[in-house]
Amino acid sequence: MGRKLARFVESHQPVKYMGCYDHALVHCPRCDGMAVRRDGRVTCGSCAFTSELHRKPNEDKTKPPQIVMCSECNRYVGTYRAGRPLQRLRCQRCGWTREPDARSSWREPRPEKWARLWLEIEFRGQRLWALNQQHLSLMEDYVAAGVRETGPFNSTIASRLPAWIKSGKNRGDLLRALAKLRARLPEDMPPTT
Repeated sequence: MGRKLARFVESHQPVKYMGCYDHALVHCPRCDGMAVRRDGRVTCGSCAFTSELHRKPNEDKTKPPQIVMCSECNRYVGTYRAGRPLQRLRCQRCGWTREPDARSSWREPRPEKWARLWLEIEFRGQRLWALNQQHLSLMEDYVAAGVRETGPFNSTIASRLPAWIKSGKNRGDLLRALAKLRARLPEDMPPTT
């Protein structure tokens, strides 16, 4: 019993409520790479896709051309326009290529109200997910802790976690699953505080 247990103190966490996260990492509807959803808008750094999730009723319905950037060196590669087929995209600097689907040339983005989360994995028939790297860090700290101090009310993130995450018997497997989610983040992503 000389082992010191890790401690999770909810009052020391920078974000206590789900609505306080300013962004979520999602799959891009066009290239399926990592994109950011912030304020009802999805933005992808790989293919320069941007979309408004909640379109205003009087907004112009014509779609502007989308600029495609190289996912390796962030250099201009080409422009995507609805109705105009692209045969192949190639970066002149680093050689990155993007081939169109065999069925069609460069598909239209799938119309979805909410893009799928980037940090999502199946865990024993349940869906384990995190909105962004800060939420993932909170989950890792909570699961790894042997002693968990949470608030008295059922309104914070830690108090709303399902029982299978709170259970100590799943700790090792959950930490491995959360490590897989952490591996999905790019290495050059800045750390959160």
